[in-house]
Amino acid sequence: MVHKQSMIFMAISSIICFGFPVLLMIYFRKKEKISLRAVVVGILMFMLFQMVLRLPLINYMNLNPIFLSIMKSSNMIYIGFLAITAGIFEEVGRYVGFKYFLKDKLKWENGIAYGIGHGGIEAMALVGWTIVTNLLFSIIINIGAFDGVLKKMPQAKALNLRDTLINTPSYMFLLGGVERIFIIIFHIALSIIVLEGVVKKNNTYLLYAILIHALVNYVAAFNSNVFITEGILFIVAISSIRFIFNSKKRFKCTDNID
Repeated sequence: MVHKQSMIFMAISSIICFGFPVLLMIYFRKKEKISLRAVVVGILMFMLFQMVLRLPLINYMNLNPIFLSIMKSSNMIYIGFLAITAGIFEEVGRYVGFKYFLKDKLKWENGIAYGIGHGGIEAMALVGWTIVTNLLFSIIINIGAFDGVLKKMPQAKALNLRDTLINTPSYMFLLGGVERIFIIIFHIALSIIVLEGVVKKNNTYLLYAILIHALVNYVAAFNSNVFITEGILFIVAISSIRFIFNSKKRFKCTDNID
């Protein structure tokens, strides 16, 4: 049986993944008049550069024996590869979004809008949907209908999923949702950095965003202690909030922003 508390935490995390981005969008739409087009562009650029380009490329390379022998010879190297490719693909996606699809909306508030779209769709598609699926499987397990799953899924995969849901500590299912709050805030900050570079016509900002993104991903993934990882991400989120609101003053003082 999957523990009741685990299922409650799954439900809370799924609400966070789907609800937090929507609440942010509504709040900033009312308070800052953010552009909904910027939100949509953030969603589309993430889907294109991450889901269509990066992830299939990594899956393809994972089938290459030479790549595997080099990259997976060291956990440090492989995590570094994943971190830097995430930084490159996602930040270049932001740059393309601002440079070519939002060139008439290069305002601070639309940097926030883009970040909400980018971070929000990541939370929903990569985390939220998985959590909802796990919750449904947990219900199936607890009502005694798991034999039906065994008939439709490879047995080893189904049994591994069942064991994971039953044996994973309950708090882990809550941390998945809380982490998304930190990450979405971080994505908004990265969007502001790239936007500022586009406004100032200085590509160094893009490089900063790539390196910061890669570094945070690397530190978070390389650390094996989940509480230390979440502590680091919490600090990143707090620093991001401070950066986001301090940056508003710079945009007001920039002649290129009207």
